[in-house]
Formats: sequence, structure tokens, C-alpha cells
Amino acid sequence: MEKLLLMAISALFVTTSLNAYSAKGMVAYKKLCKHCHGSGYKGAAMLTSDGWEEMFVKKAQKLKEVHKSDADAKNVMESPYFKRRMDALGRFLRNNGSDMGVVRSCDGLNCG
Repeated sequence: MEKLLLMAISALFVTTSLNAYSAKGMVAYKKLCKHCHGSGYKGAAMLTSDGWEEMFVKKAQKLKEVHKSDADAKNVMESPYFKRRMDALGRFLRNNGSDMGVVRSCDGLNCG
């Protein structure tokens, strides 16, 4: 019984950690956002997790609205890469918003 409980807790921890890490989202952030918003740590901290949730509702409609006056950002938002990675990017930003503490995807090697 103790082994089963320990295995269940371990599985939950691993699943939560993998979901928070969102490697695809971090890579997408680096390719799409870093040149204007800085490292993933800095960019994710721009909003709380709830703020990021709002930005990515209805296929990132609010995020696109915020960036509409910048031609370069508008091109990024319309790119096929953004459309493919939008969910992963949103998950990365939500899971690492300013209210979440340490950016779990940043270990000094991967965030910059």
C-alpha cells in the first residue's frame, strides 16, 4: 500500500513538472518573442497567469490586439509557426507568470 501511494505521488509530481516545463513553449518564446521582450523569465513575468490566460483566449485574440500597431509583431502573429505553437507558448507563459514564483523552464542555460 505504501509503495502504491509513493508511486502515485511521484507520478503526479512528474506530470505536473512536465506540464509546467513546456519545452515547446519555451522554444517558441525564444523564436517569437525574445527579440522584443527579453528572456523567458522577463517575458513570462510581464503578466500573472490569469493575465496570460486572458491573452490566449479565442486563438490569442487579445494578444494580437495588443500587438496590432507593430508591423513586425503582426507578422509574427500571422506566421504559420505562431499558429502551430500558440497553445504551447500560452501554456509556457501561463505556467510561469509573475504570480507563479520561479520560472520553472529557466535554469540559466535554457532561458536566455
